[in-house]
Amino acid sequence: MHLLMIVILMVSQIIAAKPYIDSQPTPQVIRYDFDTNNMPNSYKFHYDASDGSSRTEEGSILNQGTKDAALDVHGAVRWYDNKGRLYEMTYKAGKRGYRTIIKQIL
Repeated sequence: MHLLMIVILMVSQIIAAKPYIDSQPTPQVIRYDFDTNNMPNSYKFHYDASDGSSRTEEGSILNQGTKDAALDVHGAVRWYDNKGRLYEMTYKAGKRGYRTIIKQIL
């Protein structure tokens, strides 16, 4: 009987628990820039969010008009974890694949 009560209490606590991520306010975009002046040959964008996160990206077509044409993209994403540490992921994508580097900034 005691075991049944413990199991019922545990299940009710699990059901009632609200995940940490659901209890956080949804970040809002506070700045957004998108440059399409040279589309479809290239683009770039940047945004900053209210939670301190941001993203920057630039892309262009290399060797346009040839059989070796390829999209080349590079950028960076910054975010804070739940302990207030700032991280940055830089990335590059192109003919050689997708490469990333993640490092803690603060």
